[in-house]
Amino acid sequence: MSRRPFLTYLDEAWNRLLHGRGRSEIPDIINLADINASWPDVRKGIVAALRSGKVGPDYVEVLDLPKNAVAVRPIARLSVHDRLVYDTLVFSIAELVESQLHDSVYSARWGDNGKSFWSPVNSWVSMQKRGVQLVSDTPFQLARTDVVSFYEHIDIDTLAIDIQSTGASPGVVESLITYLRMFQSSSHAWGIPQGPDSSAILANLYLLPVDEFVHRENLKYLRYSDDMMIFDTEMEALRNALLEINAILRSRRLSMSMTKTSIYDEAHALSQLESLEKDAINYGIKIGEVGSEELLYKLFLEATEGVQIDRDVKFALFRMGNLKDDRALPWALRHLKDSHHLVIELIKYLECFPDRLPAVIRAYVSTMQRAADHKYDSLEQRILQAATRQRINSVEIRDMAWAILQNKHKSSLPREFAARYLGRVSTIADGQLLRREYENESNVNVRRALLVAMYEARSISRPLLERLAQSNSPMMWISRYLLNDPFVPLPR
Repeated sequence: MSRRPFLTYLDEAWNRLLHGRGRSEIPDIINLADINASWPDVRKGIVAALRSGKVGPDYVEVLDLPKNAVAVRPIARLSVHDRLVYDTLVFSIAELVESQLHDSVYSARWGDNGKSFWSPVNSWVSMQKRGVQLVSDTPFQLARTDVVSFYEHIDIDTLAIDIQSTGASPGVVESLITYLRMFQSSSHAWGIPQGPDSSAILANLYLLPVDEFVHRENLKYLRYSDDMMIFDTEMEALRNALLEINAILRSRRLSMSMTKTSIYDEAHALSQLESLEKDAINYGIKIGEVGSEELLYKLFLEATEGVQIDRDVKFALFRMGNLKDDRALPWALRHLKDSHHLVIELIKYLECFPDRLPAVIRAYVSTMQRAADHKYDSLEQRILQAATRQRINSVEIRDMAWAILQNKHKSSLPREFAARYLGRVSTIADGQLLRREYENESNVNVRRALLVAMYEARSISRPLLERLAQSNSPMMWISRYLLNDPFVPLPR
């Protein structure tokens, strides 16, 4: 049983959510400022739900976020209440799961009071470096595999038995299993929620049989979530291990990815791990070595020629932005739509050059025009988010924002950011039209965004806010917040 008081995990979950850790995939239009302003009261409601066992979402919106240029992955969008209930329950068994993990597992580690859990990128890099070290020290061959749609295909009945086996308190076990079953029955979601980082703890729990098998075979092994790497000098030993892992996964209703399962000989094992070239570039930049910036730009050029290498594009853009190296600007401005799955990295890079804002605005407008009437919800949302954050007032973007807001076939997130943008750039007539949209809107999240837009457009009725603030409706917290006449924060 966990040594920490149960409800301390709620405060940890809220702190993580408020400060943006694990939240970037589904950003909030006002950075949860309304919930933060009423946190003591919100907390009481969550505590009451946890203590009563009345947990689980009634409805889950599933958003399709781009995984690459053509594929998507389903992200579960939970209400703040449901998200915090889930995180609290999972965090409360995290130490029990942690005690069962071997050092070979790098994802969702809960040691040092969860510090490593707060830095998933660093954990991934550490695993890659360990792999390089293993291959460099010994002429190992490498077997790699992962699981097809891992989170989606986790079997809740099997996971329920795993949760019971942790030895957590019966109340936590029952509530967490209830939550997961309700998640499965809500909307078209299944498996465990993708999006919350806490799900990675349950993922580790689910893969314990695989870890234990490899450990007993005395094979060198590294795992980050479902990405597995096994090292040995003999190809047959690796093949046998993969066959047994496949059988274990199948017994747990999972499927090994055939396209990502391979054995690499000594000559090609190192190339499967992160390039040593990038480590050298990183170090050169850190110490100011002459020529490091040219090596970084060369890596960017190679990553964008022919078949695009996304991981190298991300690596290069982040560092070129920090160095104020604008040589990638022409490519970034042209490829917002074609590389829409990298839009977060592209926009972060563009924002490093405020003196080029006119060109950036033109690129935003052109990209949104080309994306109109097609399924680029995430791209539109990110551009509207950036345009709001950068205080861009564009007639063209305003018109497209109206089209997005009024298109109820779109997912809610781009419509929310369209409302927020319109609130910032509205005319007198826009303010009245926003109120009409609010009255005709059924989606709770879009209604919340419209209230914020009406407030920023100075077209909101105070009696309306007072009435909503005294209700038990989902608009209660945002209305209480707006009644205090706040300066609403710009989206991150």
